[in-house]
Amino acid sequence: MSMILRLALIGFGNVGQEFSRLLLSKQEWLSERKELDVQVVAISTKTRGSLLSDKPLDLKRILRIRESGKDLAEYGPGFSDFSALEIIRKSQSDIVAELTTLDIESGQPAIDHIRTAMQAGINVVTANKGPLAYAYDELKTLATRKGVQFRFEGTIMDGTPIFSLVERTLPGCAVTGLTGTLNSTSNLILTRMSEGKTMEEALEEAKKRGITEEDPSMDIDGWDASAKITVLANVLMNAKSNPKNVQREGIRDIKLEEVRRAAESGKKIRLIAKAQQLNGVVKTSVRPELIGTESPFWSVDGTSSALTLQTDLMNEITIIESNPTIAQTAYAIFSDMLLISEGLRAHS
Repeated sequence: MSMILRLALIGFGNVGQEFSRLLLSKQEWLSERKELDVQVVAISTKTRGSLLSDKPLDLKRILRIRESGKDLAEYGPGFSDFSALEIIRKSQSDIVAELTTLDIESGQPAIDHIRTAMQAGINVVTANKGPLAYAYDELKTLATRKGVQFRFEGTIMDGTPIFSLVERTLPGCAVTGLTGTLNSTSNLILTRMSEGKTMEEALEEAKKRGITEEDPSMDIDGWDASAKITVLANVLMNAKSNPKNVQREGIRDIKLEEVRRAAESGKKIRLIAKAQQLNGVVKTSVRPELIGTESPFWSVDGTSSALTLQTDLMNEITIIESNPTIAQTAYAIFSDMLLISEGLRAHS
């Protein structure tokens, strides 16, 4: 007999819509292979209204409405002006997927969304870096106290399985350091500058591809990478930090001539994020660095990303993600949903 899994989507931008398409494409597989009947029963948006129903919402119809640029009021039954917090409290869902946009200053309102869901006994999946960058310890403790699951694979490298890798395949292995190229926009800009394009031309390409943050300065000034290294350090190294503690230098001031000189000397410039244990304290930094052919990041060009984990028992492990799309982040939500369903089934 299939287990019914009710979802509330808080945020219905690119990730939420792509996740919905993925759900529809995997509906038969979920039923036959996982014995899961996944039902989206609530959707909350910042400016397009909200939907709340005691029956499964018609995702195909909702996607058509949004693709045509219309508000959710077009859907009819279930439309409301409830806030995201009201939707979470009223949805009676099994999982809240928090998919709102990152606020680098505080991680809000996503933190409140997740906190409210957990207090109501609802499991949470998020692709938003803010809550983990500013309130990971609090939310992890609350999840444990309320007996709910909290998963967040989509926050780093578009869903490349980093947290699951450590959690499920490296038991007893401590992460002692982290080094990575974590911002796709900066990586693409530096790659294109090495090919002779200006920063402005490269940034325009990144915008057309839809990979920049809502505010591109978040990318070129190193804030996005700072949030990501903070999340990694908080989760994997118990750093108890936030993005404002990162020693941060972006790529804004890098000149085309600098990139050319680096290439002439057999080097590349890359925006490198690091977390290192120093005298019992985890120090984090983001800054442009020269790398050579010996670097594991040498071949990481364009929109690709990479992360090296330094460990006490497995030495160094490097994970490379090649040219991601929004589909990878959608899959991260999907895979976290499946892991939560396994936990729910085991508990029941």
